[in-house]
Amino acid sequence: MSMSIVITPGGSLRLAPDPESLPVLSDAAVETLGRAFGQSSAEGLLLLAAQAMDRELPPALVFWREMARRLFQAICRLGEQGFAQWQSIPAPPDKELDEWVAEAPPMRGLEYVTPELLRRLWQELRDLAVERARDHAEGPAAYLRTVNPLWHLLGRVTFHLAENKRDPERPFAFLATYTHRLSAQARPQHLPLAEALKRYAAAKDRGQLESLLEPVKRAGEKSDLVRQLLDDKSLFAPQAWTIGQAYRFLTEARQIEEAGVVVRLPDWWSARRPPRPEVRVQIGTRPASALGLNKLLDFQVGLTLDGETLTDAERRQLLAGTQGLILLRGKWVEVDPQRLQEALAHWQQVAQDHPDGISFVEGMRLLAGVPSQDEPVDEPSASWAGVSAGDWLCQALERLRNPSQIEGCQPGRDLQATLRHYQIDGVRWLWFMTELGLGACLADDMGLGKTIQVIDLLLQRKRQGGPERQAPSLLIVPATLLGN
Repeated sequence: MSMSIVITPGGSLRLAPDPESLPVLSDAAVETLGRAFGQSSAEGLLLLAAQAMDRELPPALVFWREMARRLFQAICRLGEQGFAQWQSIPAPPDKELDEWVAEAPPMRGLEYVTPELLRRLWQELRDLAVERARDHAEGPAAYLRTVNPLWHLLGRVTFHLAENKRDPERPFAFLATYTHRLSAQARPQHLPLAEALKRYAAAKDRGQLESLLEPVKRAGEKSDLVRQLLDDKSLFAPQAWTIGQAYRFLTEARQIEEAGVVVRLPDWWSARRPPRPEVRVQIGTRPASALGLNKLLDFQVGLTLDGETLTDAERRQLLAGTQGLILLRGKWVEVDPQRLQEALAHWQQVAQDHPDGISFVEGMRLLAGVPSQDEPVDEPSASWAGVSAGDWLCQALERLRNPSQIEGCQPGRDLQATLRHYQIDGVRWLWFMTELGLGACLADDMGLGKTIQVIDLLLQRKRQGGPERQAPSLLIVPATLLGN
């Protein structure tokens, strides 16, 4: 539906049809906007400022949306700590209001758009925002998030770290910015932090500048790097950083964010799981004729990156690193040579102590991450290693979890009875555990046919033949089943 804004002689804003107004709005948007402007001009402006209106709108609606968002940008710069000052946020200067009037797009009642009207609507919207924020159960900041979650970025400092591939000696670039507005598409618009100094100095607004830099000062209390950047004023200029500087920033990023500074890092870095090489221990890569609790599984130790084994040359490169990051296979990876060497030495010693392999019980313990009675590798070094099942053991464990994948067993073939679906899976599972040389406990509830599953297992083994499978078996059952 084609809609636009109409200004009444009394200076109120209303939503009204306009056949020439494009783009066309959805019926839902028309209903929502119509209801809001029907309540008051301030309610309509508040809705236009919200995230729900982050869409392409007709020119008249865009004009009023920009005015509303200008107010909320000023509110967000004050934040929750400056809530007491929201009520006194002044309208833009007369010169700027005159420019707004001159730039207003065609709309019915355009002759009523004056600096006085803009100033009054600004005050009405400001008063409504203050009232809603005061009444919100979780406070002003939470209220702003309900209107538009992106507004928390306005007036905030952001530290950016990016790759600088043109300079091998200083392969990273750092820049501090602040978000001064949101675009029409609700994207944060950044300016260098030095620009904030110029703007606030020109406006003689020392209080606003101190409010902007307060999170940076708090970050300096937690981060030696940020404190150094503040002390030598290099924070206010673009920086080309060495690998060591970048790694130091990456490792302190979480503390910087906790202080209230927004941090933007390269996509490949995650504070929880940064890209790093790993001592990869694999158990059971080759088939075993039988397992049993004391049977042996092969045990292999290697150095990997993203699951791929590294070459000897790459290994030497990693262990020679000194700055926390190394460019390996076209990507930056975290490396701590000391911890990596400790983890590698630990698992190589385990491999030397078990040249023929490790027991199934020991293998399951390692896979579960349960420490042994022997002295384990230090926890920091342990974070540089991982234990996984090899191809053969992985397939065997998957069959144990999903008996329908077990082959070589034909449940019910020689049994003079019909097995239920879950009993067929039970027979397969018992048969596979027995073939592996492991004990098994079938824990079906009473009355679900455990005995018949065991009988079918014995029939399966009898059909396969062989002395081990022909040995006598002792089956203990309740006396009530003897008649069956």
